[in-house]
Amino acid sequence: MPEPVMFIRGFPIEPPTGHQKFLDDLKAIIDLSDDKIDELNKRLTSAKGFLDPKEIRATVRKIIKDVSVAEAVQRIIINISPSHIDQVIKSLKARCNEEGFQFDQGQLEQLKLILKKLIAPYPALARFKKAENLAKITGQQLESVELICDLRPVFDENRENVEGMMPFTRLHIVASGEDGLPKPFEVELTFQQVIDLSEKAKKAKTKLEALRKSVENWLPGGLPDLPLTRIPRKESSDA
Repeated sequence: MPEPVMFIRGFPIEPPTGHQKFLDDLKAIIDLSDDKIDELNKRLTSAKGFLDPKEIRATVRKIIKDVSVAEAVQRIIINISPSHIDQVIKSLKARCNEEGFQFDQGQLEQLKLILKKLIAPYPALARFKKAENLAKITGQQLESVELICDLRPVFDENRENVEGMMPFTRLHIVASGEDGLPKPFEVELTFQQVIDLSEKAKKAKTKLEALRKSVENWLPGGLPDLPLTRIPRKESSDA
C-alpha cells in the first residue's frame, strides 16, 4: 500500500539562518571592501537582459578573485531577497548569546550594511525571476514522454493458439500538476499518427529557431536561460 503524502500549499520560504553553510557564506562576505561591493552593485544594476545564475557568477568572478568568497556572494544574491534582510539580521541577533556563535552585535550591524548594498532590487534579476515564474505557471511542466512500441497477440476462438500479431504504439506522458504531483497520461497512436507527430515536432523546432533569432534581434536581452528556452548541447561522437 503506498505511503500517504501530505502537501501544504503556500508554505513560506524563510532564509536559512540556522544552517551552517548560510552562516559561513555571511562570514565570507563580511570582510568585503566597500569598493568591491559598490562595483558589484553598479554592474548588477546596469546589467541588461536577464540576470540568471550563470550571468551573476560571471559578474561576481570579475570583481572577486577568491573563488570561495565569490561563490558565497553568488549564493547570497540569488537566495535572499531585499525584503528578507531585516528578518535575517533580526534572527541572527537573537542568537548572539549562543556559545560559539560566529557574529557579535557590531559585526551584524556591519553585515546589515553590506547586505543592503549587495542585495538590491536589480532590474535584470527581477526580469529573470519573472520569466522563471512565468515558465512555471503557464502550463503543466513535462516530466517525461515515451513512445512504447510492442506487439499484441491475436488468438483463435478457443484462446489456445496465436494466429497473428498486432503492432501498437503507446504515447506515455507524465506532467507535473498544479499540486506538484506527477500526472500520467496515455494514448494509443496509429502508424500515421506517429508519422504526423514526428513531422509536427520538426516544424515546431524550425519555428522555435526562427522565433529565437527574431527575439534576439528585437531585444538586447534576448531570451532568459531557462529549461523552457535552453538549447541542449550536441553529444560528441566516440567514432
